[in-house]
Amino acid sequence: MYLGRGRLESGTTRGMMRTHARRPSTTSNPCARSRVRKTTERSLARVRRSTSEKGSALVLERESEREKEEGGKARAEGLRFQRPDVAAPGGADPWNDEKWTKTKWTVFRDVAYDLDPFFARHPGGDWLLNLAVGRDCTALIESYHLRPEVATARFRMLPKLEDFPVEAVPKSPRPNDSPLYNNIRNRVREELFPEEGKNMHRQGGDHATVTILGFAAFAYAVYYSLPGFLSGCLLGLAGAWIGLTIQHCANHGAMSPSPAVNGVLGLTNDLIGGSSLMWRYHHQVSHHIHCNDNAMDQDVYTAMPLLRFDARRPKSWYHRFQQWYMFLAFPLLQVAFQVGDIAALFTRDTEGAKLHGATTWELTTVVLGKIVHFGLLLGPLMNHAVSSVLLGIVGFMACQGIVLACTFAVSHNVAEAKIPEDTGGEAWERDWGVQQLVTSADWGGKIGNFFTGGLNLQVEHHLFPAICFVHYPDIAKIVKEEAAKLNIPYASYRTLPGIFVQFWRFMKDMGTAEQIGEVPLPKIPNPQLAPKLA
Repeated sequence: MYLGRGRLESGTTRGMMRTHARRPSTTSNPCARSRVRKTTERSLARVRRSTSEKGSALVLERESEREKEEGGKARAEGLRFQRPDVAAPGGADPWNDEKWTKTKWTVFRDVAYDLDPFFARHPGGDWLLNLAVGRDCTALIESYHLRPEVATARFRMLPKLEDFPVEAVPKSPRPNDSPLYNNIRNRVREELFPEEGKNMHRQGGDHATVTILGFAAFAYAVYYSLPGFLSGCLLGLAGAWIGLTIQHCANHGAMSPSPAVNGVLGLTNDLIGGSSLMWRYHHQVSHHIHCNDNAMDQDVYTAMPLLRFDARRPKSWYHRFQQWYMFLAFPLLQVAFQVGDIAALFTRDTEGAKLHGATTWELTTVVLGKIVHFGLLLGPLMNHAVSSVLLGIVGFMACQGIVLACTFAVSHNVAEAKIPEDTGGEAWERDWGVQQLVTSADWGGKIGNFFTGGLNLQVEHHLFPAICFVHYPDIAKIVKEEAAKLNIPYASYRTLPGIFVQFWRFMKDMGTAEQIGEVPLPKIPNPQLAPKLA
């Protein structure tokens, strides 16, 4: 800056001196010499002033950039330690305040309500409503109701908690503020489910239920009669089919219009070695609401340190081999289920969501489910050798783990579903509808839909978790058209092998990618809550 100004000053002075030398008659006049001197001084003053102003502007610009960078670092640092259901240090704590600990409170769009009067009347069953207790339930409520105006009307009838410290509860995303989501949902209502109040969107899963349970009964009969590695693999395949389809859809309240039927079918998760209670908190409260969020989605960070699914996670030397050893880790998924469920039973925390609304009966099902599950696996010991049964258990665990991992992990772990800017900023600052599209990828069509319970159409499932999976192929057409209108990326692969190859490449890349920091601002903000970022 100073060198530039020196060149300007020297050039201007030399120009004046050359003018002075060419016109001796003018410079011989004292008045003329005075005018030349004043003109020179004014020119130099203008140059200095102009340069000074530019320099000041440059300094201010650099200071502004530095402030933005420091602010971004501060925001990013804050993003790393978020929890959606715990109090911030130094603030009010309604989870431990005696005034509220006995109240089944929830927050819906910045207003606190007492849910207790609604449990007996909730059409979806109290076991689903329990998920809303002790947190901001806005995203749960708005994404689970095809007609959100009905749910909103119900909330207006509940008792408000006037002096409740709402500001102490972390904000939830707001699906109803997403123009994309509203456009898609309106078309789904009008074109696929025009009849009001008949729960048509939860119907259609009966045939799949009968088919899958029939296959599971056959597989267990073979395993019980001829325990061994192959029969164990057959049973594991049946368990994976139940896990992908029946329990998954039922625990979302979407396998049947009846909440009682959904509750019973949801317990099949316990039969295959999981826990329906832990799954609902882990999957619905953590994963669905905060898909691919590095700090909020339990599916992103609980595989660490063994598997690295995100560049924002710390990198270790062995991750460079993860695309190979993950096939040895997938069979251990069953072991991870057991350890995680028992740990969460004692801590009342699935790592991604605290069990604030879990009832005594729900907690009891965790223990009873483990007893029944291992009782079924060890059943053949009455008539067969221990070695045969142990081989059968190994086959069951290996097959079920590999099938579940290879059909589920691919949908959120390909390059186009892992752009950090898509999950930047605070959860409530993002457009929730857009986030579901850009953090998921579809594959296959109706055949894949039947065998995976709609998990192949992951985008549609995340947008409408409470709609039975049999309707997802029709919904996919609408989603694709509406995404194209707003120029929102919509990733879809023709086959499972096609997306699996990309998943393998992604895991390879994540094994060597340098760790990056949190992205302080979302790429596509919530148009209502974060208009300044839009």
